[in-house]
Amino acid sequence: MAQVTIQLPRVLCELTACDRRVEATGDTVADALDDLVERQPALALHLFDDTGALRRHVLCFHNETSARDRAELDHPLSNGDRLTLINSVAGG
Repeated sequence: MAQVTIQLPRVLCELTACDRRVEATGDTVADALDDLVERQPALALHLFDDTGALRRHVLCFHNETSARDRAELDHPLSNGDRLTLINSVAGG
């Protein structure tokens, strides 16, 4: 199992005691996200919809590569990888 760092957007900071960088483990991107919400259950509502998919406004990057669809979420992780979650903003 790989040890990775997940960077969270500032708007979710209060749900993790203001830690914007949290550690997680997993064999795949999806496993690490599952580990994240297991450790921080309040994040689940903000990151995933009723089907368990990432919400449309949540962007996920594995290192520098976008990871949104199932194939990308099943991508294997290596120790030291970084996942970055970003909430996209729209409006005017």
